Amino acid sequence: MYFIKKKLCLIFLIHFVSYSQQESDIEKILLKKIPNILGSMADQTPFGVGIRSLLGNKKSQVENTIVNLWIKYSKAFEYKDYDILSNYFSYPVVFNNLKEPVTIKNKDQLVSRYKTLREEKIQEDYKYSILNKYNFIKLNDNFVILDAHYSRYNSKYKKIFFGRGLYYYKKVNTKWKLFEVNTL
Repeated sequence: MYFIKKKLCLIFLIHFVSYSQQESDIEKILLKKIPNILGSMADQTPFGVGIRSLLGNKKSQVENTIVNLWIKYSKAFEYKDYDILSNYFSYPVVFNNLKEPVTIKNKDQLVSRYKTLREEKIQEDYKYSILNKYNFIKLNDNFVILDAHYSRYNSKYKKIFFGRGLYYYKKVNTKWKLFEVNTL
């Protein structure tokens, strides 16, 4: 019986989402129930992050904030908007690429480093990045880590790189800021 209810909810959801322009009361009810129906599926797909956000993510507010900050940071990198990108950091910043840690002391050094990374050292024809999956680690109320698995794509929408990084955030005057990035 439970399985039949799930199927019916999915059928109704697909119908309403596909054919309706305005959200009805029934749609609102279904959208509230859909995380229970599909929640585990969201964690098992390559598009899980996107599915979970569409489902009304039941993650904590801090987790949602950190993931959204990472996505905005990634977009600033994509668009070569170094001024915006630098606003996501607290100084000094440590970058560790498994060779030797590098400490960045200020915004000018950070912008210089990202210009070099983005314009000289990145994969040829890089266009954008997508967050494939992540693990959120809350150390305490002021420190968290985002273990991000991401893919880079070229202008032909072909995957050209898969990467993973640990992004360390700390709370600075009520805002979350990056203070360390480890490339794995």
